[in-house]
Amino acid sequence: MKKSTLTAVAAVGTAAVAASVPYFYRQNTELTASHYVFRSAKVRGALEGFRITQISDLHNREFGNENCRLLALTEAQLPDLLVITGDLMDSYHPDLDRAMDSAERLARIAPCYYVTGNHEHRMSRERQREFFRRLEQVGVVPLRNEAVKLGLGEGFRLIGVDCNQGRTETLKDLMAERPAEELNILLSHKPHYAAYYEQAGVDLVLAGHAHGGQWRLPGLGGLYAPGQGPLPSYTAGMYRLGNTVMCVSRGLGNSSFPLRIENKPELVTVTLRGDKI
Repeated sequence: MKKSTLTAVAAVGTAAVAASVPYFYRQNTELTASHYVFRSAKVRGALEGFRITQISDLHNREFGNENCRLLALTEAQLPDLLVITGDLMDSYHPDLDRAMDSAERLARIAPCYYVTGNHEHRMSRERQREFFRRLEQVGVVPLRNEAVKLGLGEGFRLIGVDCNQGRTETLKDLMAERPAEELNILLSHKPHYAAYYEQAGVDLVLAGHAHGGQWRLPGLGGLYAPGQGPLPSYTAGMYRLGNTVMCVSRGLGNSSFPLRIENKPELVTVTLRGDKI
């Protein structure tokens, strides 16, 4: 191949790379806010219009100085409740101080509850103890295989299970304690346990973990998710399984796979509504 041809090919390649850099930068740094409505006859009285904003898979990411962009977007959702559905910290590049700073600032916006992701689950017991101790110190409530009553008036039960416990008797035991007429909302990191959530009789599940399938293609959705493999079933948005609805966040950060395509970092807000339009 002539030198002039090689030079031209190299120039075209360089230009293509240069043009793609802003695209990939935006794909991984521009925050998006997604809004969903969950309808149920169990949503009554003061629960009508209750807003839950979900933070998932942050992986120690910062969006702006001291996470100012994430905090501003979160506050703009006017949440009544914040939930963190795991992987606040990244186990490959752990930064406990950064994770706690983010958690503390989020907890100033609205009451905040947390469940473990696989990255916190794989930490040593000593590191886990320190993590949970500091989480409580900054005002975030960890739900470790337990349930609490929340909301005004009739309210609802917020249930949180540790990573991997969503497929065990733990969830069934927690659900067995519930009044049948009371709305129950589950925080559980992994969406691929959907069948277990349905079997347990959960009304609404908030999950993450799949990172939106990492690369999303029109007509196909996400290409790969841990625990689900290629062309995963549950990566983003609302899914109905019998009487159970599951909302899966695409998450905010990255971990071992550092690049998102057509899958910008996402903050999710779910508004509770009665079943009458």
